[in-house]
Amino acid sequence: MDLFAYLALLRRSWLALLLCFAVGGTLGYGASFRTEPQYRATASVYLSPGQGQSIGELAQGSSYTRSLVQSYVRLATTPTVLQPVVDQLGLDTTPGDLADRVSVESQQDTVLLDITAVAGSGASAAAIANAVGDQLADATESLSPRGTTAIEVTTVTPATAPRVPFSPDRRLDAGIGAVLGLLLVVGFVVAREVLDTRVRDADDVLDVSDVPVLAAVPPRDAVRRRGRTRRQRGSGRAAARGDRTQAVRRLRANLRFLAADGSAQQVVLASAAGDGAPDLALELARAVADHETRVLLLEADLRSPVLARTLGLGSGPGLVDVLVDGLPVAAALRRSELDGPAVLPAGTLRGELAEAMAETTDQLVGSAALQRILADLRTQFDVVLITAPPVLEATDAAVLAARVDGVALVAESPATRRRELAEALRDLEMVRATVLGVVLDHSRRRGHRSGRTRRTTDLATPTVRLDPPGSLDAPTERPRVRSGRR
Repeated sequence: MDLFAYLALLRRSWLALLLCFAVGGTLGYGASFRTEPQYRATASVYLSPGQGQSIGELAQGSSYTRSLVQSYVRLATTPTVLQPVVDQLGLDTTPGDLADRVSVESQQDTVLLDITAVAGSGASAAAIANAVGDQLADATESLSPRGTTAIEVTTVTPATAPRVPFSPDRRLDAGIGAVLGLLLVVGFVVAREVLDTRVRDADDVLDVSDVPVLAAVPPRDAVRRRGRTRRQRGSGRAAARGDRTQAVRRLRANLRFLAADGSAQQVVLASAAGDGAPDLALELARAVADHETRVLLLEADLRSPVLARTLGLGSGPGLVDVLVDGLPVAAALRRSELDGPAVLPAGTLRGELAEAMAETTDQLVGSAALQRILADLRTQFDVVLITAPPVLEATDAAVLAARVDGVALVAESPATRRRELAEALRDLEMVRATVLGVVLDHSRRRGHRSGRTRRTTDLATPTVRLDPPGSLDAPTERPRVRSGRR
C-alpha cells in the first residue's frame, strides 16, 4: 500500500477517527481534574565576593565567584541546605524527597542563581524557595574559612506565591488525549487492513495473481444508494437485485469477449473455497440464455449436488446416470423455465456404487466417458456452464478444468482468504487449466486503495487467450501467481 492508499483508508474511517479524537480529548480533559494541582515559585539570589577594596581585588573576586557558581548550584540541593529548610518549615518529608522538588539554575555569564520550588500550594512553594535561598547563605558562611566570608549570597528577588497552578494544564492534557485517541484508531485501522488477508476487492486479487477480475457481484441485500432519489431508495430489495443482475450481465459480457473465435464455449465455475459457485452459475446461465438459444448448465459436482433441489426438479436421471448407466444425454436433460437454460443435474450415486465412488468422484469427471459427453455437448449447445466442487476441497474441479475451454474461479468475499485463492490458482496451474479470471461474489463496493473509486465495469482486463480444446501441450502465457500475503 502506498501513501494514497493509506489516505483513502483513513478517509473511509473518518467517523471513527472523529469519534476517537473527541473521546480522547474528553478523557484527557477529565483526567486532569483527578491530578493534584502543583504550584511553582522562583527566588533569585546573587553571589558576590565577600572581600575586596581595590578594583583589582574586586575583579579577581568576581572571577573567583563565577568559577564557583556550579558548585553553589549543586550545594543548594544537598542535605546541608535542605535539612534546615525541612526543620524550619516543619515539612513532612526528607531532604532527598525535597531535592526532587527543588531545582537550581544559573543564568549564563552571570552570578545569579534561580531557585525554583514545586509544592501543592502557592504559599508553600514560595516559602520553600525563599528558605532554600536563606539556608544557602547560611551554609556558605559556615563552610567559609573561619573569620572570613569568601562568597556572600544575597536574595535579590524573593519568591511570591503563584495564584494559578502550572500543572495540570487542562488544554494540554485534552490535546494529548485527543492525539493519543487519534493515533490509536489510526493504528487500529491500518493494522486491521494490513493483517486482514480476506479477499474483498480487485486489489486483493492482484496481490496474489495477475489474472483479471471478470466481475464483482454484490450480495443480494446490497443496496446502492449513491445517485438514487428518496423514492428509489425505498425499493431496497429491487435495487439490490438490479445491482447483482447488472454484475452478472457484465460477467456474461466478459466471458463472451474471452470466447475463442465465436466457437462453443465450455466454462467451469468453481469456488476456491466455499459453496457459492452453484448459485452464481445458475444466475449466469439464465443471463446467457437471454442472448443464446442453446445454453446448458451442467452440474459436475457429484459430491454435494444442489441444482435439482434448487430448481425444484425433483428426483430423476442426471450426469451420474449418463456416465455409469450409459443413459443418453437427451434423456437426462431438464428445463425448469420455458426460455431458460437446459439443465443436466448431477443425479445421485446409488447403492454400492455410492459407497465406492463417494470419495473418488474425480475418476468419473476425469473419465473418457465424460470427455465424449463434453465433445457431444459442444455440437449441441452454444455455451456450456459447468459447476464443480471447490478447488481446495477436491481435485474434481482441477481435473475437469483441464478438459474444457477455461475456468472462472469464484472467490466469495470476504470469506475467501488470499492464501486460499493463491493455492487454488496454483492447483489449476499445475494441471495447465486456462484460468479466464476471478469472479468476486458477494463483493461490497469500497474505495480503491490508490484513493480513487474503481468502477466495476473497469475491473475486467482480459489478457488470457483461450486455446482450442485438446491443445494442452501448446505453450501459453499463464498468469503469474504470487503468495497470498501482501
